Amino acid sequence: MQIADLERRDFDFIRPWIDPHLFRIFRKPVGDNQLEKLLTRSKDGKLSDIGLKAVDDSGEAVGFVHVVLDWANELGHIGQILVGEEGRRRKGIGSALMQHTLRVCFEEQGLHRVQLFVDEGNQGAIAFYRKHGFQVDGFMREAHKIDGKFVGWYCMSMLRTEWRGRGTEKPVTG
Repeated sequence: MQIADLERRDFDFIRPWIDPHLFRIFRKPVGDNQLEKLLTRSKDGKLSDIGLKAVDDSGEAVGFVHVVLDWANELGHIGQILVGEEGRRRKGIGSALMQHTLRVCFEEQGLHRVQLFVDEGNQGAIAFYRKHGFQVDGFMREAHKIDGKFVGWYCMSMLRTEWRGRGTEKPVTG
């Protein structure tokens, strides 16, 4: 498996994976103009977004991650990370994407903090993020509405000093 930049040619493949309930930056129908938000972009000579994909041996995208960079605060915010097909989950693809993303954010970009928000009921994702060294910073009560009901978010983060102190993972090359 390789990690590479997400490209426009991947849109048709990843579009079915996008659930606007989970990824609130999207609205149905999910068009290319919305998916372009996931691509790596620069502004004023610095990266503003990082969009990566995991690619299997056949060359197909099997997962993706998107990070928004906030240079004023040396912060990366992971907005989306997803392994597309259910049958490919729990096979290390998400871990490879996460490790690569953290390496890019902390080592290549020199960020101080990487954070994300996760819905309170998504225990699998919370466990996944904890496994990769994220800590819960706090809970935002009734932060957004899904199907007419308010749902809370956990804010989870990792600091560069915590990343450097881990030392047990091998970076995934891509």
